[in-house]
Amino acid sequence: MSAKTKVSMKTKQDTHACMIGERRIVIYCERNISMEQSKLNRIIEKLIESHTTISTMESCTSGLIASMITDTEGASAIFPGGFVTYLNETKILVGVNAQVIRKYGVYSKECAEAMAKTAQEKLGTDIAIGITGTTGNIDPNNADSVQGQAFYCIRMKNQTYSYEIREDVTGKSRHEIKQRYAERVFEALESLIDHRVESVAGIAGA
Repeated sequence: MSAKTKVSMKTKQDTHACMIGERRIVIYCERNISMEQSKLNRIIEKLIESHTTISTMESCTSGLIASMITDTEGASAIFPGGFVTYLNETKILVGVNAQVIRKYGVYSKECAEAMAKTAQEKLGTDIAIGITGTTGNIDPNNADSVQGQAFYCIRMKNQTYSYEIREDVTGKSRHEIKQRYAERVFEALESLIDHRVESVAGIAGA
């Protein structure tokens, strides 16, 4: 499967998708169900069984994705760690190119892609996740923030899959918003694994 491959996703909420460059962007709309732990376990167990490593760099979810990965027993075999980079300066300190943030904004698919790539390079994993976005109120320190909008990227070896989330977060707590964002990431990860992306060690043709 090439980097130009379009990945369709079937979930329990309405979706809208568009192409930006060579990547398919899937925009998730609101749903009212939560991901069960058993489903999350199945996703992580697939990575464990195939010896496929994964790392994270999170901003708006504040480490929740990493925490959810390690809720599955045996996750230490495939998860060396992750970064929580809440501030722009922390992203840059870890290795995100400052020019990306200046040019595209911290809330952008380009920033999410740079975060995923940096995590992958720093920790040497097969898969890496980068996520950036706004949870509650508009961020006064970043003019490009939009309430309920987030961007995330899943890198599988040298292939990049970028996504945008748009949620109606009216009346939702910051934790609830983070939970929704994290679930969207795991749904995308599950879809990519189930489509047996060939560039990831052990998943396709094993």
